[in-house]
Amino acid sequence: MKTTNDIILILTSSILLFFLSCGGGGGDIAPGLYNTDDIVGEWSFSPNCDEYILGSDTVFLDDELPDTISIFSNEENTLSIDAGDNILNATIDVNGDFIIGYQSFKTYLELGSIADTVTIYLTGTGNFVSQSEGSMDLTFTEPALPGEINCSIVLSKID
Repeated sequence: MKTTNDIILILTSSILLFFLSCGGGGGDIAPGLYNTDDIVGEWSFSPNCDEYILGSDTVFLDDELPDTISIFSNEENTLSIDAGDNILNATIDVNGDFIIGYQSFKTYLELGSIADTVTIYLTGTGNFVSQSEGSMDLTFTEPALPGEINCSIVLSKID
């Protein structure tokens, strides 16, 4: 029959081994890396954006966004998304989820008799569900104007 001290020693040792094998114990664990090599390349960009009404004008941002984008990665967990006249920066996690922080975006807009390239701002999130499919949700804003334009985008890799 085991003594109480033997049982306590076995339990303590088991718990310690469990935490050490799981990465516990307070040490830093390096995050997993997403294999960005699989998603680098050309992607079709199919947006579905809310209409934006400003007075008597309606902005259809779908018509002003590019049909394709190029995705590059020069660093671990970092993406550069070439979208026409814009290069967007994003971070990606081990699951293929990415975040586009607040940044400027140039686009052509027609409002009444004025048609010009303007700078608006965007933020967004997205996910690559495979090497050839993904999605992103973007929110476009302009601090001087009320409201925002939300876009859901389907991404498909071009072979």
